[in-house]
Amino acid sequence: MRWLSRAGLLVLCCLLMACGPSRQDGLRQWMQEQRKAGVPRARDLAAPQAFKHLPYAPGERKDPFAKHSLLALANAQAEPANPDLSQSQKSRTRQPLEEFALESMHLVGMLEKQGRYVALVRTNGILHQVLPGQYIGKNLGKVWRVDESGIELRESVQDADGKWLERNAYLRLQGG
Repeated sequence: MRWLSRAGLLVLCCLLMACGPSRQDGLRQWMQEQRKAGVPRARDLAAPQAFKHLPYAPGERKDPFAKHSLLALANAQAEPANPDLSQSQKSRTRQPLEEFALESMHLVGMLEKQGRYVALVRTNGILHQVLPGQYIGKNLGKVWRVDESGIELRESVQDADGKWLERNAYLRLQGG
């Protein structure tokens, strides 16, 4: 009987403690004060400017959309980033296989045409013929040699200091 009265007293104490103020009451009060104090105010926006149409009369002016103008602009922007590249490298037109990374290309075969080897490279499901002198890959890779075992090329890459270095790369013919 004694343990029953102690258990009852313990339950009664727990119930009384639950009726008292909790720690969250102070937090709720602070949150309400912050909501009242922090009223957001919208800033006034400036009125939009009226559109003014400016006519373009070409006359003796250069066409701003001509391919050579766009290429010159791109080269001028690239000049500070890589001053070590030769001017011929900067001004030449890009070839189709320079859009793809070398790792995404697959050398699938070789042809012999007029005593020279022609490599067959597949990328994105399209078969391309590759000859020495062409550029492939995103690192300015110039094809130096095509033989029965694969393609040898030299790439121009930047090192950690921003200097341009040449390195050799290979695309090997995959076996059977």
